[in-house]
Amino acid sequence: MLVLVLNSGGSSIKYTLYDMPEETAVAQGSVDGLGLDHCTFTHINPQGKFQEKMPIETHLEGLRIILARLQEELDRTGQPLSIAAHKLIHGGPRLGPVEFLTEKAIDEIAAMATVASVHNPPALQGIKALGELAPDVCQIGVFETGFHATIPDYAAVYGLPWALAEKYGLRKYGFHGASHRFIAQRVGEFLGAPNMKLISCHLGSGTSVAAIKNGIAIDISSGYTPQSGTMMSTRPGDFDPEVLYFLLANNICTLEETRQMMNKESGLAGISGIKGGDLRDIEEAAGKGDKRARLALDAFCYSIKKYIGAFMIPLEGLDVLVFTGGIGENSPLVREAVCQGLDWLGVELDPGKNRGCRGDALISTPASQVRVAVLRTNEEIIVGRQAWEYWQAHR
Repeated sequence: MLVLVLNSGGSSIKYTLYDMPEETAVAQGSVDGLGLDHCTFTHINPQGKFQEKMPIETHLEGLRIILARLQEELDRTGQPLSIAAHKLIHGGPRLGPVEFLTEKAIDEIAAMATVASVHNPPALQGIKALGELAPDVCQIGVFETGFHATIPDYAAVYGLPWALAEKYGLRKYGFHGASHRFIAQRVGEFLGAPNMKLISCHLGSGTSVAAIKNGIAIDISSGYTPQSGTMMSTRPGDFDPEVLYFLLANNICTLEETRQMMNKESGLAGISGIKGGDLRDIEEAAGKGDKRARLALDAFCYSIKKYIGAFMIPLEGLDVLVFTGGIGENSPLVREAVCQGLDWLGVELDPGKNRGCRGDALISTPASQVRVAVLRTNEEIIVGRQAWEYWQAHR
């Protein structure tokens, strides 16, 4: 059965076509730069890679081009497209971990667009566009929050008035669930020990640190939205909420300016002054003596390190520390900075292995009490697998 995994972003559409249950990737690709002059369509299959710049303005146009190219794969395999699995960020208190995307479910996703403003609106555009182009395809949503549903109530509850929090679902949800779920499964295969105390650090433009015990999530740095927790490329992470009240009450920022600041102008970008907060640019600037870039880098790594220490309490120790995501997989400097000073916790990094690792690797010394690993995440296969299993259970 062919399952199309879709991740619709504000200016991009990423996709992978799987043959399930074998989990064979038939094709994958992306539309990057929707509405921009440099918009590029990329399609990769076993026969090779196709890439072309073309004017694509909307998700509808992008998906039309994707489906046209995928038709060649359908013809080659002799199978129809049965399921479209959407990677979704936030379904609020009433959706998840996996749902058929009925009108009611779509309304719930739309209701959470106020707080998931970067992710939910483009995801909704993708769902609507696919419904128009392929109305017979079963659309299923797989929610990032689903993996964290096992977090105990005492770790998820906010200290807000109970009636208000209960009515509006104001609590910790947690994000990057597909990545943390993949790592929880992959680490057992990689190390040959499935039952363990694990901290998974998904470090990218968005970051989160998860505490996982025997494959089950027990805490997560992110909260009601992906904003809270560790510092990120353009998001601040944890800070005193009275800061926002001060800015709004004194008319320093409007509500929309505050939203823009929180999503696009804070975190690494805000401290360093380097637009976009790309860690590669931050590292380069810090290496040349830029003090603000150095401060941003130090603050980023410190925010991660704090959560590692905090999560050793509910885990009652630590067996494995994993780095994943674009930064976690590719920045030896960040991995070294995060692990520095953790020797008293039993973390002993091998500098050579850390600098030289490519792909999945163990980067701790043989004497290290806590094993430190770099693992490449695969969120798409998790989304495809969960959607297929859900369809099998409910058909």
